[in-house]
Amino acid sequence: MSKTKSVCIIDDDKVYTFGVKKIIKSHLPENDVITYENGKKALEGIKEMIDSGSELPDLILLDIDMPEMNGWDFLKEFDKIRSTVEKNIEIFVISSRVNTNTEDLYKIEWDEKVSDFIKKPVQVEALKKLLS
Repeated sequence: MSKTKSVCIIDDDKVYTFGVKKIIKSHLPENDVITYENGKKALEGIKEMIDSGSELPDLILLDIDMPEMNGWDFLKEFDKIRSTVEKNIEIFVISSRVNTNTEDLYKIEWDEKVSDFIKKPVQVEALKKLLS
């Protein structure tokens, strides 16, 4: 049996976000899901959680290409506050635009803040594996 996990989805694609949230809730209903449409809103939400003493997510599914604050900028800013919390939050970059020959994939592979890269569309089995 898997441990209950809290998932934070940071993605501006509302259809994708709705679909992933629905998959998680239908296959793994014990897991909590919070969503943000860009990195800026996610940082604000995470800072509020820290300030209020609320439970932080166990893992973040992070899109790279978003308006207002993209995934790379989110990672830079999140790294500044990450050291203030004791919880180890896994970050998975989720994108349809990154391929194996791009600079983005190189960044993902060498960024210690990122656990792994997952190409969209995310499969049900991949989500189950992340949450187990």
